[in-house]
Amino acid sequence: MTTTIGQKVQNFYNKTPFPDYDLSRFNRKEDLRFSAYPFAVILNRSIPKKASIIDVGTGTGQLSAFLSLDRTCVYGIDFSDTSLEKAAKLKNKLELNSLNLRKIDILDEEQINDIEIKFDYVLCLGVLHHTGNAYQAFKNILKLLKPGGHIAIGLYNRAGRFPIKIRILLAKTIFKNKQNVKDRFIKIQIGEFEDKERARGWWNDQYLHPHETSHTIGEVLKWFKKNNLEYYQMVPSSSNIEIAGVWNKTVEKYPNLFIRFYRQLTWIWKTQREGGYWITFGRLKK
Repeated sequence: MTTTIGQKVQNFYNKTPFPDYDLSRFNRKEDLRFSAYPFAVILNRSIPKKASIIDVGTGTGQLSAFLSLDRTCVYGIDFSDTSLEKAAKLKNKLELNSLNLRKIDILDEEQINDIEIKFDYVLCLGVLHHTGNAYQAFKNILKLLKPGGHIAIGLYNRAGRFPIKIRILLAKTIFKNKQNVKDRFIKIQIGEFEDKERARGWWNDQYLHPHETSHTIGEVLKWFKKNNLEYYQMVPSSSNIEIAGVWNKTVEKYPNLFIRFYRQLTWIWKTQREGGYWITFGRLKK
């Protein structure tokens, strides 16, 4: 059953699907490869071709579509009709037969159970902090993960989110949401852009979202420990993820209190482009 917060978020994404894009950019499967974000390329390289994947909160489906190019079982789930409609248009246009799209509310355990598949890789990137109950949603999506399977959780960091909170305040008060200011603020995150739909989607998601929470490294590490998940690493980090791969063992050690404090302090300026966003990687112990 959708909560009050969930209904507001659902309505928001039905009006402004995310990540938005101009569908005419994608006429061949190779266009997906060419336009893939660098981190999506790293993810693709880190996940075996035979692995099954579910992209939780797939939105308009660009990531799940890209990952489906080389795999036979990729699911994308979301609870926004408008976002899923755009994802379906992309899937059908490029004939992505290995991509399966389903409407699922991740706070509804019954809907999660109805999927009836457990996956090798569960990706939940930028979703939990919009649910109204991030930890419950986290526990629910673990039902989709095979024992020994791998998980990636992307969240807003409490310290890292601080700069964009300042920009949101400035945009609403001093600058009155003037278009030139909006364009300048969005360029901080996505750089120069020609795709106006993409820019509009980013503005709405980052500056006009009806609900978000922010979290700490320590909080997420507790989630992992309580739910039998082995911690691998987090991004941004000091490790070279392009070489090591995001689920491989790296030189990074389990972060103690001092490391967590220092890292989150640096994220105030290091995660400007990501809006204070970070990803934690792990594996469900057998």
